[in-house]
Amino acid sequence: MSDSGRAIRNDEEGPIDLIDIARSQTPHALFERLRAGGPVQRTASGHWLVSGYEAANSLLRDRRVHSGPIAERYRRALAPGAARDEMSFRINFLDPPDHTRVRALASSAFNPRRIAGMAPWIAAQAARLLDELTPDADGTVDLLHDYAHPLPSRVISELLGVPDADRDQLTTWTEAVTPLLGVALQPAEKAAGMAASESFAAYARDLIAQRRAAPRDDLLSALVRGSPEHGSLTEPELMSLVVTLYSAGHRTTRDLFTNGLHRLLADRAQWARLVAEPALVGSTVREFLRLETPTLYVARVAAEPIALGGATLGTGETALVLLAAANRDPAVFTDPQRLDIARDEAAPLSFAPGAHFCLGAALARLEAETMLTALIVRFPGLTPDPEKPPEWRHRGPFRGLTHLRVRPVA
Repeated sequence: MSDSGRAIRNDEEGPIDLIDIARSQTPHALFERLRAGGPVQRTASGHWLVSGYEAANSLLRDRRVHSGPIAERYRRALAPGAARDEMSFRINFLDPPDHTRVRALASSAFNPRRIAGMAPWIAAQAARLLDELTPDADGTVDLLHDYAHPLPSRVISELLGVPDADRDQLTTWTEAVTPLLGVALQPAEKAAGMAASESFAAYARDLIAQRRAAPRDDLLSALVRGSPEHGSLTEPELMSLVVTLYSAGHRTTRDLFTNGLHRLLADRAQWARLVAEPALVGSTVREFLRLETPTLYVARVAAEPIALGGATLGTGETALVLLAAANRDPAVFTDPQRLDIARDEAAPLSFAPGAHFCLGAALARLEAETMLTALIVRFPGLTPDPEKPPEWRHRGPFRGLTHLRVRPVA
C-alpha cells in the first residue's frame, strides 16, 4: 500500500469504509462528508474512495487502471459454478486484449441502427402499459411495478429473443444474483445468488443453443454469429455477456427512471415546467442520471502508481470510483443537490466513461425518454402518494426504489 493520501476519519461520526456505503440508506450524506476531506481518500481497510468529479473522470479514462483483478477476487471468493464463471468473464471485468475483442463484438451487434429501429416499438409498449394501468381502491398505482419495470424488461427480452412468459422468472433470478456484486453479502443472500446463477446459466445455455440451431434477426443471434472483423465469442464469454446484458438491460434502466421521477414528482415547479416544455425530456433524463444514478460506484485497480487528486494510488491498489458522489461535486455543478431539468453543465459519470463505458447507454436513454414523454402527455396531473413514500433498496453497488405509488391524473 502506498503511503500518500489521508485515511478517512471524522472524529464526531467515525471513519467511513466500504461497508458503510453498501448499507447506508442515505449514501449521499456519506459522500458529503467524504468531499469535505478531499476528492481522493483512503479507507481504513486500504481501499481508495474517489468522490471528486475531475479525479473520477480522469481515473475512469486512465489506461493504467485495470478491471481484471476484480474478476480474480470473485474467482477466489466464489465456489466453482455458474456464478464464478459469469463473474470471471463479465465484460466489465475484462482487460485488453480480451476486453477489446469482446467489446468490439458486442458493439457490432448492439449497434445504433438496431437500437434506433426499436424506437417505434418502445413507444408502442409505453403507450400500451399506460393504457393498462389500473388504480387500486385508493386511486393509486405502483408506477415502478406497472410501468418502469415491465418496459425495459420487454425491451431487453425482445432484443435477446426471450419469450414473454419467461420474463418474470429471469427477473427473479437477476434480483437474486445481483447482491453477489456487493461487499456486505449475507450468507443467505450468497446461497440464493449462487443457486439463481445456476438456473440462469442453464436457461442462457439453452437459449444460445436455440439460436445456433435456428438464427433469428435479433441481438442474441448476432452475438452467437460473431463477425468477420472481430471473430467470435468463446462459450464462457457468450454466456456471461447474455446474463450481464439481460440483468443490466432492465434493472438499471428501471432504477434510472424511477429514482429520477421520484425527485421530479416531489418538485411540482419542475414537473409543471416539463409538462409545459416537453422538449426538455432529454435534459431531464440526463439530470436523473446525475442526481440519482442507479449505480453508486465502480471499482478499478491501479496497474502502476497513479497520482490522483493529491494522493498516489499504489500498484495493485483498488479504487472505488463513487459515481454518485462525483455527480454532485459542487466544484463542477451549481447547487448540485437540486434537481434542474434544464441543467447544462458537465456530463454525469453514471455510464462510467472510458474503456468500460456502458454498452446500453443509448438504449437506456431512449427508453427513459420514451417513458417520460408518454407519461407527461397522458398524465400531466400525476402526483406522488404521500401516504406511501418509497424506500431505497440496495443490490450490490446498485440503488433503487422499492415502489413508486402515484395518482395518475390526466
